Amino acid sequence: MNTPYYAGLLEHRLLAGHCEECGVWHTPLRSRCPSCWSATVAPKEVSGHGHIHVLTLLHQGPPGVPYSPPWPLAAIELAEQPGLRVAATLVDTPIEHQRIGQAVELAWIERDGAPWPAFRAVVQ
Repeated sequence: MNTPYYAGLLEHRLLAGHCEECGVWHTPLRSRCPSCWSATVAPKEVSGHGHIHVLTLLHQGPPGVPYSPPWPLAAIELAEQPGLRVAATLVDTPIEHQRIGQAVELAWIERDGAPWPAFRAVVQ
């Protein structure tokens, strides 16, 4: 079920599951809706807009990632629906905008030669 998700990433498209029966969005992709149990679910592109719901600052991790200053990892609540969240890194976001509630938009980074979703602050 995750093949469409990764194929979408290659096209710079972030996908979530969407139930055609009840309209609920969900991640990760599943063959049944977690709300109504309908099998009429399909991957659908999300807008890429949302806000930071949870923020973690990583001080260590796998090689190849600079951890000074700490690497910001966030749970992003997407605009499509309350509770629809994805985990992603924050990029191009000054420390003063790395906070819960901050509006963000989808950005793309390269990881091991492949596109990967990230988010950046929307500063007004």
